[in-house]
Amino acid sequence: MFTLAARLTQTFTELELAMAELTQRVTELANSTDILAGCFSLPAVATGDEHDPVSHISVSPLEGDEAITAALNGFRQWFIQPNCSAKASFRLPGYLVLPASTQPELRALIERINNLKSQFKAQVQEAGSRDQKFALVHDTLPGLITLQVYRHLVLLPHAVSRLGFTWANKQIIQKIDKDALVQQLTDARLSPPPLTDPQTWLQCVDREIYDVKRLPANVELRLRRPVKTHPMVNVRWQEELTPRQQQVKAHLPLLLCQDELPAITPLGNYPPEKVRKRRAAAITDEPLIPRLHIYPYQPRK
Repeated sequence: MFTLAARLTQTFTELELAMAELTQRVTELANSTDILAGCFSLPAVATGDEHDPVSHISVSPLEGDEAITAALNGFRQWFIQPNCSAKASFRLPGYLVLPASTQPELRALIERINNLKSQFKAQVQEAGSRDQKFALVHDTLPGLITLQVYRHLVLLPHAVSRLGFTWANKQIIQKIDKDALVQQLTDARLSPPPLTDPQTWLQCVDREIYDVKRLPANVELRLRRPVKTHPMVNVRWQEELTPRQQQVKAHLPLLLCQDELPAITPLGNYPPEKVRKRRAAAITDEPLIPRLHIYPYQPRK
């Protein structure tokens, strides 16, 4: 019976072979036909800088053969790079537009690649605790960044009329039920985090429960957790689909199989020159429970 490390190695080898097949096929197509390709290279994050606030990101556009090479290399950038933080994942927004006739072939290949990625992730999860997973991966494949292996490649399912690249630095906002939150906090009373004094933890959680219960009845709660700045792409379909437009994460170049070329809005530097003004939020700036990102919310009348 194969060990978990042996199975992980086998899956990774199969994934590398499938990716080599994709690289060869796209290269053949690039040599025989004109491929519309574009990538937006982002600066690497240096070790130690991964938690610094993001105030500016310079984008370097790539086109043609340079973009094709960058995309194919980016699909397989799975290991820590010299002088780069292992905690800040690699991103390369972009697109490759391939002939419509290649759709069935590439759909099958991308599906096989993504299945192997999911299989690899499932095998890592078998290891158990966080420390056990880390030991399994880095003893078996030193320097591997699992998130970059886990990320699926995206082959868009329909023809596209426009790709609009943009930046997202939104917040996750979610309605929180007061009773459910009190129950969650009550359950947490007897489970102090590592290196936390149990008595101090009890006092902290009891205070949080008290703060929730004393809220006026007309005050609701919201989870408001910040999300790191990241590239997105707004995809507008050619067909009359519902919804006609969809937003997709732009971690890696998108693959499109169509003969009619889409309009492209390139990714610019961050922050953009024009920022859309948003309506003032009804969520207060003072959190009720900072560690859980829970804020009071006053519904508008």
